[in-house]
Amino acid sequence: MTKKYVWTFTNQRELTKGEFIDYFEKKVFKTIRKHNMLPKDKIFRFANFNNLNAKILRSIIQKKFIVEESKTPNMGEDNLSTVAEEIFSKILNGDFTGSNPKEEEISYPLYFHSDAEIETYANQIGLKGKKMQRNKKIQDLFNKFKDKNPDLEINVVKALAQIQ
Repeated sequence: MTKKYVWTFTNQRELTKGEFIDYFEKKVFKTIRKHNMLPKDKIFRFANFNNLNAKILRSIIQKKFIVEESKTPNMGEDNLSTVAEEIFSKILNGDFTGSNPKEEEISYPLYFHSDAEIETYANQIGLKGKKMQRNKKIQDLFNKFKDKNPDLEINVVKALAQIQ
């Protein structure tokens, strides 16, 4: 029986559905732990549960913690693709500052997850939701570069961190 792979890393390592789900969820919890995102009351609050990122976070985090919708969120829903796009947008305007938090300031559990990973995870667990809106101009540019550099988004984030 041939294994069906749902994700391939740039180093050509492949993951099956179960392996990918496990990888994705562990990466969320590792980010929360490493960047001290666990609220003191251990209740994660999000502004809404309509978008795909929030739905995914809720489904993962509620496995271990309480999750609530709140007008005063204590958790961000942005991801790697959002951060990379914000950085690139500023760079295009000649601004080489901001948008890239210091290591200890990262406050998004999906900070190290790209849109592609998020969509793959959502498809694997059968979750649907509104995807994050993207800047078409920047995404067209990213798509041109991604053929040569599939890790473009994380490289943009890391590059800005090096020049700040």
